[in-house]
Amino acid sequence: MSDHQGIELRRLRYFVTVAEEGTMTEAARVLGISQPSLSQQIGALERQVRAPLFHRRPKGMELTEGGRILYAGAGRALAEIGASLVMARDARLSARVGVCVTMPEDLLARVDEILAGEQRLKIEFDEADSPEQLDLLRTGALSFGVMRVIRDEDGLAARTLADRPLGVVLSPDHPLTGHCVLSWADLADQELL
Repeated sequence: MSDHQGIELRRLRYFVTVAEEGTMTEAARVLGISQPSLSQQIGALERQVRAPLFHRRPKGMELTEGGRILYAGAGRALAEIGASLVMARDARLSARVGVCVTMPEDLLARVDEILAGEQRLKIEFDEADSPEQLDLLRTGALSFGVMRVIRDEDGLAARTLADRPLGVVLSPDHPLTGHCVLSWADLADQELL
């Protein structure tokens, strides 16, 4: 078992503050906790370290040799953790977006604009047809899919980016040529490109 297991970062922060402020009273004020509570936390840390960290003097707290060593290491550790937290908070997230090959450029630009509005999002486009995108979305390989969806898909949330009329090109002798308006049911058994 490591010597540092069970030592709370909070106690190290309290210890560093007492060392920097020089008195329990001032450190408690800076930390926004009561002086007796701070004294208990420092005592608990000294028991965990199994060494005195301060000489208690009439005019304040003075680090022992062990306290100076811990202060240097704790200061570096807390600074490193603080820097890591900032970097983690600022890290860019990746979002893989599936798009059909035939997707119009203006629609791709709109998708990019919507998703890029979140500065932390790094967008990568992957070409995939609609059925393939649905599978990739379900497995988590894609974050978003941009496709023509003609029905709701279980387990997936759909939002309309653009509502555009679709046309159908038919040969002059096709049985549907005489219809002015076609429904999805009319096209259900037709071979489409």
